[in-house]
Amino acid sequence: MHPHRHLLGAFAAMLFVGASWGANVPVTKVMLSYFDLMPMVALRTIAAAVTLGVVLLLAEGSQALRVTIDAGRFLLLGLMVASFFGLYALGLRYSNPITAAAVQVAGPLVSAATVRVVTGLRFDPGFGVALALTLLGGLILAASSLSGAGHLTFGGGEVVVLGTNVVWTLYSIKVQAWFADSASQLHRAYVAALSAMFWLVLCGLGAVALLGACSPFAVGDPWVWTQLLGVAGMASGMGSYAWNIGVSRLGVAIASLWVNLVPFFAVLWSMAYGFIPNVYQIAGGLVALSGVVYMQWRKLQASRPSARVAA
Repeated sequence: MHPHRHLLGAFAAMLFVGASWGANVPVTKVMLSYFDLMPMVALRTIAAAVTLGVVLLLAEGSQALRVTIDAGRFLLLGLMVASFFGLYALGLRYSNPITAAAVQVAGPLVSAATVRVVTGLRFDPGFGVALALTLLGGLILAASSLSGAGHLTFGGGEVVVLGTNVVWTLYSIKVQAWFADSASQLHRAYVAALSAMFWLVLCGLGAVALLGACSPFAVGDPWVWTQLLGVAGMASGMGSYAWNIGVSRLGVAIASLWVNLVPFFAVLWSMAYGFIPNVYQIAGGLVALSGVVYMQWRKLQASRPSARVAA
């Protein structure tokens, strides 16, 4: 393959990741006005698992659909993913989608701190400066609520949304450690989604039967179902596959820079759904984003000497 086409394919894949994962924020917020939380999350996970299963079948054949880890790890892996999906939706329910998107630019910092605690690895270069900028951005976001600018500028759920990065990072560590090296990233994502579907279907049925949650099938609007299942398959299914393409061609360090497009696309999608940002949300998000970009830039700078030695 021509090098330019190779890179253009990777860039297109990472743009799709940013657009699809960004769409998840406002769509989830809107869907919560039609569905109760647990049944909705269960339906989204079913759509994601089916999408990943179809893609895996087409890419690697039917043998790849077999679960290759023991039952205990299978259940624990899904429990982490299910917890992430449930808590993320809960956080969005009590937040403004634009503010939630803005604070998510600090997600890589939360993930770095989690890796430090769990594995003992040192922080990436520039972590201190990035943390300071992120905290400043958070204060600007909070100021919009204190000043009364906008509506539901800071609802409190944004903290939960940001905290879900801890759960996702724990899952990311285990999903790499619990599979054989030969297992593809697509297969790992499928197995995790399959297990999460098991947990969330149980929780969704329990919410309907025991807690009085409304059955999701009472919603008959085709537009709502298209939004729910379409974004679930696109973001959790094809978005994960596109991420694997980008990482394989660019490497994790460069691909991580592209993930910072997710909040940008989330704000654009939020505007399409009628959530208009105010100046505090824009400024706070940009300051927090600058911290993450600075940390990633320092990380790339630090990796260059070793790359030259290796060459």
